[in-house]
Amino acid sequence: MDISAFTQTKYVAAKPLESNLEVVFTAINEVNSEPCAQPGYDETPKFPFARDKYTPTVVSIVDAKELVSADAATETKRVVELTLDSSPLGELSYDPGDTLAVLPCNDSQVVARLLQRLNLNEQADDTCQVRLVPNCTKKTAKVPTYIPRLTNPREIFAFCVNLHGVPQKQFLSALASCTSDNKEHAFLASLSAKQGAAHYQTLILERGLDLLQLLELCGSCMPTLALLVEHLPRLLPRPYSIANSPLECSKQIRIIYSILTEKPGVTTSMLETKLLLLKEHQAKLFVYPRTQNSFRLTADELAGNQILIAVGTALAPFLGFLAHKQLSGESTSSGQTWLYVGAKTPQALLKQQQLLDWEATSVLQRLRICYSRASNDDEPKYVQELLDKDAEQLVELLQQPTTVMYICADGAKISKSIEAAVRSCLQRILQLDEKAALEHLKELRTQGKYREDVWL
Repeated sequence: MDISAFTQTKYVAAKPLESNLEVVFTAINEVNSEPCAQPGYDETPKFPFARDKYTPTVVSIVDAKELVSADAATETKRVVELTLDSSPLGELSYDPGDTLAVLPCNDSQVVARLLQRLNLNEQADDTCQVRLVPNCTKKTAKVPTYIPRLTNPREIFAFCVNLHGVPQKQFLSALASCTSDNKEHAFLASLSAKQGAAHYQTLILERGLDLLQLLELCGSCMPTLALLVEHLPRLLPRPYSIANSPLECSKQIRIIYSILTEKPGVTTSMLETKLLLLKEHQAKLFVYPRTQNSFRLTADELAGNQILIAVGTALAPFLGFLAHKQLSGESTSSGQTWLYVGAKTPQALLKQQQLLDWEATSVLQRLRICYSRASNDDEPKYVQELLDKDAEQLVELLQQPTTVMYICADGAKISKSIEAAVRSCLQRILQLDEKAALEHLKELRTQGKYREDVWL
């Protein structure tokens, strides 16, 4: 790529943040060097939404099943179900709808390339400390809590920072200050400027250039380890819905993930690598149970009515809901369970036969399925259309005191579209104006009758 084509001739670069950190290498050698080891924290850091008394724990992958094969023609992603041995988590109590966090690690080859690029190979496994620079003037400055007190460069790049995070403009400006080549300096500095907004949109936000790719483009750029620790975002745990009932097996938990063919995520890439190990060796993950929230099926709610709405792999928690209803014997109760689910094709629908069996045995009283890539134009292609077709009965069921509607979907677009469809149904069937329908939906949320599990 010719970086001069993306360089402004006139610009005002973003002001880089003043450096507040330094890395000091020590003679102490206390860092655990096992490839799957949890970083050696002396003081346990806070993990997002960790349930009380739980810290990341090693569990084994005992089984893996491909539920959906990748299909480029329909843009269908590969979907895999993992079964984990949850024994190390002890007597874990959970409800369908609860979530498990998986700690990712960056690809070892990417880490190795970055260490080599920054001339850190010889120090890659040497013990170091990240600390505030002497006489630091910034009162709020601190070492990130997710950096171990004693660590090494390899551990930092593998476990602590997201090497594929979106480079912010201040970071680009900081990288420019580490660049000796004038042409490369101008490229990075202008990308960070207001005048370079269009190029930033094209290269960073659309093409997804990350740190290593920028360093490959700008060979003279040599940021320090301290600068990267300060600017790179945390490598965050990835939450996954538990896709089974605790009544199925008390010592096993299932999760479901999908993976992009191009530019897969850090966590899903790691999981795919673990599956290669599973063929010959044990594959292990660090996980922890996340704090319980309202998006779960308690005993009281199980006896009532549920309206379940999902698209794609968002069906995962509802597989746990339905298995729990079947195994608890509630399928013979008077409660109604309706499922609206969308997929791209019949082949992309998770556990289709299981859903049909649940419908046949009255675990599900209503099953509505649609396929967005269906060739028949007369059939609904989206769950919003299914809701609209059932509007009268749907609203009637939703109005009952024991009914809860659960929506699991992409929060950036799909969940908002589903919300609009539900609001339209309320407006039409209850003969409300737009403002009144909005207020009614707001009241349903307040009452806990409209619950969402969304992601971005």
